[in-house]
Amino acid sequence: GIKEIKSVMSEAEMMRKAGERTIVFIDEIHRFNKMQQDAFLPYVEKGSIVLIGATTENPSFEVNSALLSRCR
Repeated sequence: GIKEIKSVMSEAEMMRKAGERTIVFIDEIHRFNKMQQDAFLPYVEKGSIVLIGATTENPSFEVNSALLSRCR
């Protein structure tokens, strides 16, 4: 849930301050609800993590548009 996401993101933030980057791979990201996907936004925006999300669904429909717009 969101508590676990924030815990991992907090650790990634500490690593970023130490000069290291964290890669987060999420298989089936479409199964995360909007709030869970939103929890990644500030960390993606700050560059604390590199987020890689895999999905078998159309990302335009299943992945939060704010998160999708920050992906390459």
